[in-house]
Amino acid sequence: MTCRLSRSSRWTGRTWAVLGFLLLLPLGAGAALHVDTSYAGRYQSLPEYAKILADLPFVYQEAQQKINHALGLPFLDDLAVIVAFSDNLTHNGMRLRGKRRSVIGPDGVILHYIYLDLEFLMEGQATLIEEMTHELTHAIMAQLMGLDRYDDLPMWVKEGTAVHAADQGLARIKALMRRGFDLSFIGNEDEANDGNPISLEKYVANYLKVQFLVKTYGLPAFHRFIGKLLRSGDVRRELTVCFNGLTEEVMTRYANDYIARTLIANTKPVHAREQLARGMQFFEEKEFLSARLALTDALYGGLTDEEFQKAAYLLAECYIQERNPQSAFSFLRRIKPDPRSIPIDRFKFLSAYTQYAMGLCSEAYLGFREAFAASNSLAVREGALYYIIRILVEVGNFEEASRVLTYLRTEFPRSSYIPLAARVYAARR
Repeated sequence: MTCRLSRSSRWTGRTWAVLGFLLLLPLGAGAALHVDTSYAGRYQSLPEYAKILADLPFVYQEAQQKINHALGLPFLDDLAVIVAFSDNLTHNGMRLRGKRRSVIGPDGVILHYIYLDLEFLMEGQATLIEEMTHELTHAIMAQLMGLDRYDDLPMWVKEGTAVHAADQGLARIKALMRRGFDLSFIGNEDEANDGNPISLEKYVANYLKVQFLVKTYGLPAFHRFIGKLLRSGDVRRELTVCFNGLTEEVMTRYANDYIARTLIANTKPVHAREQLARGMQFFEEKEFLSARLALTDALYGGLTDEEFQKAAYLLAECYIQERNPQSAFSFLRRIKPDPRSIPIDRFKFLSAYTQYAMGLCSEAYLGFREAFAASNSLAVREGALYYIIRILVEVGNFEEASRVLTYLRTEFPRSSYIPLAARVYAARR
């Protein structure tokens, strides 16, 4: 976006289009994120589409961070990704939100095409971060294993890990609850591995199989399983090695019981305070989409004022994770920050971020400085410096931006914000 030093918060297509050129920048040695520019659909001239293009380079990095956290997979510097948009993405007549297709190019490089249906994004039925994370999970695992070996994995591994990494599990369970389901149809034999889309029931069952392993054995053991599986391709052996002799048959039996209990539990009404507790737990686990769904259910269900404030604050955090600053701003305005339940430094950071996202750069710059000065949190301080750098670059103060970037590198040498900040600085020089 282009920063404006006025109070206007109106977004325009031109504002968001400014960062479009970033989509052709290399993301690392040998890696690049590209957009198929042939899209000429009904959303082409809308500012929301320009915002998606502007967000893509950052969402790409954030998606890799989510995949690293959920699956323990490394950040890849040799990944070649091409994103293509559609107004009506289908496969064999079935409507899709997203799809990944990987091919080996003429120079031997694996090219990963990620197709996204814009209607779902524009209407708020899906978020860019969840769809990119889901499809990028497929791409990264295929890159690490090789296309043929990845295709040979059972569907519960491929789709279960993608839904888990993208934090889409609760949303799909809720969709299944609304539509209705038959337990006898869920968790049975795997579907044919022919590249076709699978049913909502199967998505849920595959996700809950992965959740069974995570909840039963813990995230470190699950990460070990995924790492060994990507090297060997042998699901049966790695289940046995990583999960105390677990066989695939026993896992399926216990996982099916876990699936049934989870779905039955989700049919029962849940008190607002329990939803708040669930939302807070999801938030701690960095499952922000699931946290948003639970917190939204909790918000108007009879919470005390203190509980409402906490839920609203966390909802604002979730919306920021989804790059939806308008919704975050609306919740932040309703909060009276109480340091007993809401960290004031983080509240200042979130407020500054929403102002920045809406083009109020003068206010945002001062807010990030206040957050940095008031906080002992590494996350707040690193994030504040990163956005200060972005603002300084966008208003043309490259000398000060360089000084702050040097400070970020010196004081926080392992910060994940360093490559992002360096890329923003280099792109504008």
